[in-house]
Amino acid sequence: MRIAPLRRGTGAAAAVALACATTLTGVGTAQAVTHQGQDRHEAVDVRLTEHGIEAPDAAEGGIVHFRISTDNPGGRQLQVFRPHQGVSVDKVLADLAKAVNENPAIAKVGITAFNKDAEALGGGFATPKVPVDVTEPISDGTVYLLDFSAFLADPAHPVLRSLELCDGDPDKGLAPFPKGIVLQEKGPRFRVEDVNRADAPILVHNTTDEIHEMLIRPVKPGTTDADIQAYFDALAHGQQPPSPFTGPPSGLGAISADHTAIVQAKNLPAGRYVLLCFIPDDENGIPHAFLGMHKVVQLS
Repeated sequence: MRIAPLRRGTGAAAAVALACATTLTGVGTAQAVTHQGQDRHEAVDVRLTEHGIEAPDAAEGGIVHFRISTDNPGGRQLQVFRPHQGVSVDKVLADLAKAVNENPAIAKVGITAFNKDAEALGGGFATPKVPVDVTEPISDGTVYLLDFSAFLADPAHPVLRSLELCDGDPDKGLAPFPKGIVLQEKGPRFRVEDVNRADAPILVHNTTDEIHEMLIRPVKPGTTDADIQAYFDALAHGQQPPSPFTGPPSGLGAISADHTAIVQAKNLPAGRYVLLCFIPDDENGIPHAFLGMHKVVQLS
């Protein structure tokens, strides 16, 4: 389950990352750094509150830059998705309700159906002190903004609103050029390169045929991946081990296969963090973090 050092596969990883970065920025590496000061698309401000989702009704497609914030002290998660043609929003939400079920057998059915019926387009985890920016290519059309935190608490009453994307021009603006790279791989696992700076853009690319997310959660100093796995193993056996976590998460919501996004947790303090994915596995319904999809990083 352990992740081999990325440097052993640097050539392939770098090729994938460069292709993804070029797609998001519209230019190559050197040009992206040179042109960081250019205007990007107008940001789509999304605020998650106890009263619902505050967001515009329409925005420009192409390269979409979400600025996600909340006033909830414990943080809230935004999930963006788009039903496939011919699939209703109600069907997708029913799939998702099964996917978040605590019974792995039901979760397996739900996540498999969701993967078939919809496109997961990211979103993010935000807290009042750590808003999150997420930038990704999304074509014109209707997408849906879901308060996923509220959905977890009460799937029968989803907090949802639509966003119409139109007149998209992926060459009009630039995404923030990433300072680190995370590849979501089969295993499931994370492979990381240069993820060492807090409050810096991170490019995330899903190389698998499953859906994955990337929480960034603070942990106690000295925590290792072995400690994280031991914690999840203990939970799986019905034990109540001491939590290694020291605060709420930030990070990137779920993205579908072969999707790419750049996530930036604003004002994230320096410290030790773990990258996590809790999406249920499509073969057994067990959350990916329990299967080894976690990576401890030190951010300065």
